[in-house]
Amino acid sequence: MNSQDNQFLEVPLGIEAHSRASEFASEQVNVEKSKQVYLNTLAVYAVHRYLKWLGVKTDVTQGDSWHPILRNRWNIADLVINTIGKLECRPVLPGETTVSLPPEIRDNRIGYLAVQFSENLDTVQLLGFTKTAATGVLDIRQLGSLDQLIDVISTQPEPLVNLSQWFDGIFDQVWQGIETLLVPRKLAFKSSMDAIKLEKVERVKKINLGLLINRQEFALIVSIWVEENQETGVLIQVHPLGEQEYLPRKLKLKVTLEGESEGKSDSAEVMAREADNWIQLEFTQIPGKQVTVQLSLDNESVIEKFVA
Repeated sequence: MNSQDNQFLEVPLGIEAHSRASEFASEQVNVEKSKQVYLNTLAVYAVHRYLKWLGVKTDVTQGDSWHPILRNRWNIADLVINTIGKLECRPVLPGETTVSLPPEIRDNRIGYLAVQFSENLDTVQLLGFTKTAATGVLDIRQLGSLDQLIDVISTQPEPLVNLSQWFDGIFDQVWQGIETLLVPRKLAFKSSMDAIKLEKVERVKKINLGLLINRQEFALIVSIWVEENQETGVLIQVHPLGEQEYLPRKLKLKVTLEGESEGKSDSAEVMAREADNWIQLEFTQIPGKQVTVQLSLDNESVIEKFVA
């Protein structure tokens, strides 16, 4: 099946997308490069929005297209799909039937998606997908359907953060030491474990909520220890980052625990009030069971999954 058999999906482009595209374009040295960066940014935004509709987690800030030096040097429009890899989102102007791919994007990609703009740049159509680009030129008529992209994403297993490995000093690079994001004086842990001074391991990860303008950033802190009954004690905290002293009102932290019985689970949640410096949930979990942590605000949410 090629792209001529597809009913193209249309994605709207709002003010926020054009504002960020204008910001990136204004950094460039000439008009031609500014136009390239503008269109690349809009293409990445549109695909991010489409995948968000599908519940696929992406991080626009981690792509080379969001890096000021790299986007100035190269013609890149990559979108990072969490835990899977980079998807190249190539702009297509009205009337174009092929897409040329510069050398810098012909590897290290899970695939290529053609994104065609309307005349006034207020919408795009997602034309089709291919996993390979050996010749450096994509013929739009020969592209596969968006279903092929979904197949690539859905066949990748969803990784879980293995908390038990933390006791052995094994961490994914996104989970950093507390001091990398928060100075010690800002931390205010309140946990039953503090009173008995059990040995604990703690790491922090930066969480982004919101897409482009007014993006909210938080520190998600996970502390673990072994209880006397050999269950894993876990404390989840959320702190503001940057210049913000307080969390935004109604920021919600929800934790879901897999139960001992098949299909059974328990959950708890807490919501930030006015002038809250942090929110937290503490619990114990049986080793080998899954823990799901969701942080949400308004229409934005992030989910992290762990195994105790």
